[in-house]
Amino acid sequence: MTRRWGLALGLCLACQRSAPSVVQEAELGVFFGGQVQELKELEKELDPARQRHGFRLTFREPLERDVRVTWELSLPVSDKGGPRAAQVGETMARVGQASLDVPLSFRPTDPLGSWHAKVTADGVTVIDRDFTVIAAAPAPRVAPKPLAPRGPSSAG
Repeated sequence: MTRRWGLALGLCLACQRSAPSVVQEAELGVFFGGQVQELKELEKELDPARQRHGFRLTFREPLERDVRVTWELSLPVSDKGGPRAAQVGETMARVGQASLDVPLSFRPTDPLGSWHAKVTADGVTVIDRDFTVIAAAPAPRVAPKPLAPRGPSSAG
């Protein structure tokens, strides 16, 4: 009898693990015009007005319950070797949401090189991929506006 319960419990746990994810689509990249451009290389742009990056999860249907979303960004291995440093975060996707945007920001101290992103929703990995952070293009130089020509003064 104990064996049957053990087998039934094991089958039940296997069913839970193979349940489909609540996420229909998961994208990591640059937010642009309402879309997410999934790029292999992201510029290390510090000004969010010039570039916003992060990930978007689109759910199969509006959520019927809150869903825990976690992420881990593994930074490149340092020149000294050792384990990779990581940035971690967590949020909740709320009941009724059809999608979730999580904007991320680069810090001045973040290194260039090969990074790894892992995102889970409701305990299921939905993003697990590498990307490369490259130096940002220099800001466009804006020429100063010429001063309006001044005519002879009309002091009188």
